[in-house]
Amino acid sequence: MNARKLAFEAIDKIITNKSFSNLAVNEFLNKFELSAEDRVLFTKLVYGTIERLITLDFYLEPYVGQRKQKTWVRALLCMSAYQLIYMRIPDYAVVNEAVELANVKDRHIGSFVNAVLRNFQRNPLRSLDDLDEIGRLSIKYSFPNWLVAYLLKDYDASTIEKILEEFLNEKETGIRINTLKGSREEILAQLDEEQIEYRVAPIGKNALVVTGDIQKSQLFLTGKITIQDLSAQMVAETMDPAPGDVILDICSAPGGKTAHLAALLNNTGVIYACDVYLHKIKLMETTFRRLGVNNVKTQLIDARNLKEHLEPESFDQILADVPCSGLGVLSHKADIKYNLKLGAIEAIKKLQQEILESTYPFVKKGGFFTYSTCTINKEENEAQIKAFLEKHPDFGVVEQKTILPFQYHCDGFFICKMRRK
Repeated sequence: MNARKLAFEAIDKIITNKSFSNLAVNEFLNKFELSAEDRVLFTKLVYGTIERLITLDFYLEPYVGQRKQKTWVRALLCMSAYQLIYMRIPDYAVVNEAVELANVKDRHIGSFVNAVLRNFQRNPLRSLDDLDEIGRLSIKYSFPNWLVAYLLKDYDASTIEKILEEFLNEKETGIRINTLKGSREEILAQLDEEQIEYRVAPIGKNALVVTGDIQKSQLFLTGKITIQDLSAQMVAETMDPAPGDVILDICSAPGGKTAHLAALLNNTGVIYACDVYLHKIKLMETTFRRLGVNNVKTQLIDARNLKEHLEPESFDQILADVPCSGLGVLSHKADIKYNLKLGAIEAIKKLQQEILESTYPFVKKGGFFTYSTCTINKEENEAQIKAFLEKHPDFGVVEQKTILPFQYHCDGFFICKMRRK
């Protein structure tokens, strides 16, 4: 099976249907038999093209003209331009393949695709010099104008540029050593035995960074290691639970932070892991079995309706890892930046406030309440905490941190641990 043809079809599907790129990639990889080399090429073409759509459209614009194109033509031209700019593939091979793919779809379009790519190939890339600061950042890093302007409310242009640049860098895989299944020393030795390349991460007590696919390794299959981003590992470590703690994790799926808490507790105490979807509950339970977690009770509960199920002041710690805009995870979820709207952020903020208000009564006096998101805009983070504390002065901040993606080459994250006085 032709990897470029499959990549073209996947990109077209993502653009046309606004499908999630990771789901489309997994669907195609599971459906079609590809060599290891072609799987890498397919994945790179799809993710690379989607990540840089705005940039590629800008560079192609002078050669496409005002003629409105079908989405599949846009997908094909952008994928081809991505190869010509960012990959070491001979120009003639890229153009010839694109023309062949176009002719299969519509033989009248092949000559147009050929002309566009030949002209694009012969000329230097379009200059960004005439753009203002927002426009330059938007085109250079393939980020919508409005979203650049939105983030510039919270960070200076230099910081924004570092963030956006990091989103386009190849993402490393963060893993956590699962101490429920063995000591750090034992598992490091087994990583060496399996010849899995790794390095110790700059944050996280049991965090490593690995190269390659580790999901088929025996260490992963037996639960001795698990994939978890470095910044996400800081949530449980910031909570720092005490042996025997009773903990409520109200938006717990897919369960990575819950399992980390269980490891820190060495399976003592009890953790109630809640989610609103049954299939996510089942997914968590499968994960917990693999990781040897046995102090967790899963609950099908909407975080906004806790009072129907729980007694007030009954938990030593509560974790609210709330739904968010996801602006910290764009290095592996590029679709978010194209599909997100300002109105959606406003709706998310309202949901976060509802969850905070429904949750705090269940923290014991002297207990801890941790709020976290995988986004970096302050309206969903610092501003939410400020408003909550103004309304509930019996809570105070113990520790608050924002992890920006470029600091440790990981996801962007916000964590705030509060204590009920």
